[in-house]
Amino acid sequence: MKRLIFIVEGETEEEFVNTILVPFFNENNFYNIQCFKIKHSRGGVSKYSHIREDILNTIYENDVIVTTMIDFYQLPHDTPGFTESEKLSCHLDRVCYIENAMKEDLERDQRRVFPFFIPYLQLHEFEALTFSSDRGFKDLFEKSEADFPQLESIISQFPNPEDINDRPETAPSKRLLKAIKGYDKVTYGS
Repeated sequence: MKRLIFIVEGETEEEFVNTILVPFFNENNFYNIQCFKIKHSRGGVSKYSHIREDILNTIYENDVIVTTMIDFYQLPHDTPGFTESEKLSCHLDRVCYIENAMKEDLERDQRRVFPFFIPYLQLHEFEALTFSSDRGFKDLFEKSEADFPQLESIISQFPNPEDINDRPETAPSKRLLKAIKGYDKVTYGS
């Protein structure tokens, strides 16, 4: 059985992988999953070299598939393909371009193909994933704690949670703070 290794940006992503993805994959006997938070991260990545170092520390292990869970928003500008991607007008196209550039950078530098390295940049911040369904909100919060109609309205406005606006005032995290009293990313994120 292959191991699926997630290299993640921060504590919330690590908690998400460990509490949501690991039980799902284990229950369905898909993969043995491990998750590592980027060593030089404090809830954000300041340099691509930190991401790259962690990828290289895992990619050569036996029977692994390596992926990342890193926000596109505030991605370090030294990430391969970042500057070139700025010419593209669609954010999703930019994400795909950079993911491909990351893979090409590693393969060119290491002089080999890594078919089991699948970079993943999350188009918007982690909180966008919480808008995949209103079920999680209803399971976790009481009516007195959350504005369920507001949350349902946000979910119904977007065909995909990552389409939720990334402007600072309407980012998913800002929407959650408005709709849920005392919302805290680390506590409630996963």
